[in-house]
Amino acid sequence: MRDNRRFLRTHSNARRNRRRSLLSAAFALTLGAGAALSFAGAAHADLPGADPQLTRAPYLTDATTTSVQVSWATSTQSRGQVRYGPPGDCAAHSVTSTALGSPITVGTLREYSNTVKLTGLSAGTAFCYRVYTGSGTDLLGTLPTPSSTTPDAANSTAPFTFAVLGDTGETTNSGVDDGSVNVNQANVHRLIGASGARFVVQTGDITHPGTSQTQYGDLNQTGPGVSSWFGPSYWAGTGMKVPLFGTVGNHSMTPTYLSVWKQPTVTAASNGVFDLVTYPSYLGSSQIDYPTTYYAFTTGGVRFYLLDAAWGNSNTGNATGGACGSHCAIYEQDAHAHWQPGSAEMQWLQADLAAHPTGAKFAFFHFPLHSDSASEPSDAYLTATGGLEDVLRTGGVDVVFNGHSHIYQRNTTNPVTYVTGGGGADVNTVGTSGCSASDAYAVGWSYSRSRGTACGSAPVPTDDAQVYHFLKVTVSGGSVTVAPTNSLGQTFDVQTYPLTP
Repeated sequence: MRDNRRFLRTHSNARRNRRRSLLSAAFALTLGAGAALSFAGAAHADLPGADPQLTRAPYLTDATTTSVQVSWATSTQSRGQVRYGPPGDCAAHSVTSTALGSPITVGTLREYSNTVKLTGLSAGTAFCYRVYTGSGTDLLGTLPTPSSTTPDAANSTAPFTFAVLGDTGETTNSGVDDGSVNVNQANVHRLIGASGARFVVQTGDITHPGTSQTQYGDLNQTGPGVSSWFGPSYWAGTGMKVPLFGTVGNHSMTPTYLSVWKQPTVTAASNGVFDLVTYPSYLGSSQIDYPTTYYAFTTGGVRFYLLDAAWGNSNTGNATGGACGSHCAIYEQDAHAHWQPGSAEMQWLQADLAAHPTGAKFAFFHFPLHSDSASEPSDAYLTATGGLEDVLRTGGVDVVFNGHSHIYQRNTTNPVTYVTGGGGADVNTVGTSGCSASDAYAVGWSYSRSRGTACGSAPVPTDDAQVYHFLKVTVSGGSVTVAPTNSLGQTFDVQTYPLTP
């Protein structure tokens, strides 16, 4: 439920203008040692200093200890090239794609997507790179050279930090969607870039209300629902240096997701799936092809499980959602598709958990195990006896991170669960239908009433910027610290847990 907040205008003009001023004053990202990139204060300006052919800034996916993928888009078609190496020798190696850039349509423009895999890297080691056209044009122009660091080895004991966020990619700013900058999301992206996170895990619904190349966007085109992720105020800076791992959500059900967020190496290494899968009819739904993403990797002694717990809103068939009602019809379909005893994903997960009987484990997926949002409530199908929650518990998973509900919530369950759905999409209320006993801390916002909501020990937010957030997660010395950070840069509800040895 949106409480008609997308169309509200009256309450937020002053707040929006104040946020724009904050963004213009603060929006700087460090891309390499000693070098800073500042974005222009005007909403949705081109990336200053970049070559005009660059339409989508380079971003990183499929990061392993020895390789990473670099993707970007241009207005002209060529074979993409990346020059890379260790700091101080960033052009030590060069790799050129074997194919021309793949045509995509963004808004009204034909653009060309390029992806190049960098190899020969070392675990836990910094590297730097620049992207070029096949003819040798430096697409970053006068911008500083981006740098990143590969994940640590599986058995490393060195401390490391990563970020978690969910439900992002919306141009609505404080309840108003007029195509201007979503300052809350812009600040969250900026803060992730400055957090020291080695990588980010996105828990689904990376763009709203759906998934298209236009919604992902580019550095130039603007408007409601346009460039809500790759616009210059958003992932364009942070994505150059922080690799992203993700999974699908109920708003990600098109092949576009697979083409943008390729993860072939980590998927193959874990015998997972990152592909378009045909699902038969369940409970009267239509047979349908959906992007399906589940895979795992280990870094720093922790096994990361990225799972597919999602289903499209428009294909619920005869599902009723049980006692939960219509909000949970997609949960019921997801349970039939993914979490029956004989389903492919359930079998894969149980086998991988059995193959890793010791050590710390984190799980990430979209539908929430426990949520006090009225419109995106707890998924009773996943928490039922023998369901996904039981499988994760018996498999030794330490912490679960979910999205879908556009709130923040921490639950004192076993395993501990978080809902982190405040990454950029319009945030929702929490606790309006009551707060559950396991809800230790939760915050939300009502745009129709222009006020915050809270559960557990949380103070009631006085500004929606206190609800937009990401999680900064640090693994160190046999424990993990989760530090939620709101879009104002303030940490809250910081918790530390021991990890399974």
